[in-house]
Amino acid sequence: MKYQLTLHPVASAWHNEQVTLTIQGEYITDVEYRPMIGDGAYARRLMQGGIESAARASAQICPYCSIAHTLALSIAIETLAEVTPPLRAQAIRSILAELERAASHVNTLAALATALGLSDASQLSRLATNIRSILLNLCGRHEAAFIRPGGLAEEPDSATLASAEQAINDLLPAMIAVAEQTIPRRTLLARMIDIGVLSTDAAKQFGLAGPLARASGVLSDLRTDAPYAGYTIITPAPVVEEGGDVHARAVVLLLEAIEALRVAVRWLHNLPIGAIHETIALRAGEATAAVEAPRGPLRYTVRSDGQRLTEVQIGIAPQLDRLLARSLLKRAAIDDALLIAISTDPCTACWQAATYIIGRE
Repeated sequence: MKYQLTLHPVASAWHNEQVTLTIQGEYITDVEYRPMIGDGAYARRLMQGGIESAARASAQICPYCSIAHTLALSIAIETLAEVTPPLRAQAIRSILAELERAASHVNTLAALATALGLSDASQLSRLATNIRSILLNLCGRHEAAFIRPGGLAEEPDSATLASAEQAINDLLPAMIAVAEQTIPRRTLLARMIDIGVLSTDAAKQFGLAGPLARASGVLSDLRTDAPYAGYTIITPAPVVEEGGDVHARAVVLLLEAIEALRVAVRWLHNLPIGAIHETIALRAGEATAAVEAPRGPLRYTVRSDGQRLTEVQIGIAPQLDRLLARSLLKRAAIDDALLIAISTDPCTACWQAATYIIGRE
């Protein structure tokens, strides 16, 4: 017998994704899942104007990773132009990136809680909304395109920065309380422990990175492995779990969200004084930059003739694909399929924007 499992709107970063499962009794015997990688259309949009136009276009690629996309593009262009943004701009970039990470992680946790039928789902949804509101208030009228090659679009006013710091400080106790109440809960452990297990060796073989890999004991994080922006000064504490199951993936997302808020508030409390933008003049050549997006490495390669961008390539970290879906879901109980799929936290928008998968070029 075959079932079609539709993952939208339960997991909001997925858009009408379908996994076709072959079932025998209560267990999955076969899996069909083929996410569509982009054909380069999104990358070509970035070459239709100047570099600021490219930043605006990159911000529209993904509603859940827009800060990461504009940051990776901007750093690639800055590397090509041999320009280093002012430290204040780098610090604020890190704040925005960490708020986006926290919002994305909590949003996925809310989807997991919904799939489990937990009352915590509404609280997690509110927390995700509050975090994104702080992010949008910092970006102001520029929204995600607040990050531009050379730095930032404009200087945030002191009242907005103070309000953001206070709002995060108010949120942190609620986030910590969620962790303390949910991680050790026996009913949740029974539903998530040893479900959808991905061993450390398997994670390495699939070339995984980001939270999905860190939940399987693979410590890989560009913020500490190859620091950029403000991460050369303030780095997050690593979060790694060995279980490789749904529970481990949920714990990594929750603890990383808390650590992201801590990093953001540390920067807000110690924000450098100075300019927020450096003038950019394109040079002919090629440059590459990678950032740690909410779901792992996001890499932009740009080429220029000295007047305009002539080529842009977008690489994303390996996510749930046909091979990984089969590995996680085959022989799993049908009741666990949705939990397993959501816990991998893939993003359809990034899949469709990518021109290649990092490590599988």
